[in-house]
Amino acid sequence: MNPPLSARLARPSRHQAALLTAALFWGSSATFTKSALDALPPLTLLVVQLASATAVLWAALLVRGGGRPPGRRWLARLGLLGLLEPALAYAFFTFGLTRTTASNASLLSGLESFFAIGMACLFLRERLTGRACAALVLALAGVATLEGLGSGFAPHAGDGLVLVGVLCAAAYVMLAARTAEHVDALTMTAYQFTFGLLFTLPFAAARWADGSESLPAHVTAGAWTEAGLSGVVGYAGSFLLYNYAIKAVRATTAAMVLNLIPVFGIACAGVVLGERLTGVQVAGAALIVGAVVVFSTTEAGDAAEAGDTGKAGDAGDGGDAGGLPAGASARQQ
Repeated sequence: MNPPLSARLARPSRHQAALLTAALFWGSSATFTKSALDALPPLTLLVVQLASATAVLWAALLVRGGGRPPGRRWLARLGLLGLLEPALAYAFFTFGLTRTTASNASLLSGLESFFAIGMACLFLRERLTGRACAALVLALAGVATLEGLGSGFAPHAGDGLVLVGVLCAAAYVMLAARTAEHVDALTMTAYQFTFGLLFTLPFAAARWADGSESLPAHVTAGAWTEAGLSGVVGYAGSFLLYNYAIKAVRATTAAMVLNLIPVFGIACAGVVLGERLTGVQVAGAALIVGAVVVFSTTEAGDAAEAGDTGKAGDAGDGGDAGGLPAGASARQQ
């Protein structure tokens, strides 16, 4: 028998908490990246962020004891993870942003979770109930409201590039779901970021070579600190938590939580930068939060009915078991 809704809301698993914290780190990192962009151009900043994140992850891995390195098969998959995100996802988004509006880019970025859920249903054979589908539609309405769809969407040349980046990020969620049970989260994230940095450097070098961006020369210590911390928290910390959690929850649930990123983003901007929130933004955020709660509790209830002790609720706290709900395939990334 399913635990009541109030019990499922009151006792989130550590994996669900990790997902929420990852979304918080991703959402808040935009606020702290904003001031760093005043001193560093976008792709140069990305290289600094990836380098700082990679250094911290490898330091943690060495302190823990590196253990056996992944085999050739898993190295290739980890390389693909790093290529998809952060390399291609952020590169396409960065270049697309130069050819479209910020509002268009934000709205298209909000589609990531919906693409990821679609891929999980198509390729991982995860199923959605009618209630979960309704929550998904509610979240889409919340994203559209939060990102200001009512103000109009005029297509721009860079929209396609942004959309390709979003698809790369969505594919990352699916591939991560099929990798995490075979490679521990810290090793997975450290190698992912190593490959991501290696794949990103040629993009940055091309920008430096054609003069689109200049190598940092007169950057203050404060700007370097902001760039480094945004990489450690917004990249290393968030991806490490996400890769840890995605082992124990369904890919659809992990993807749905991504909708909370802009909610945390506007909340952090309001608290830290003093930006005023409009009533429309508050309404959009409320729709998203409500949709995520309904979706997550529905998924947890379905998993409990199926006896899926390794994927939802507090049963997921017991270890790294990779039990699957009926009809679902393993979701490692």
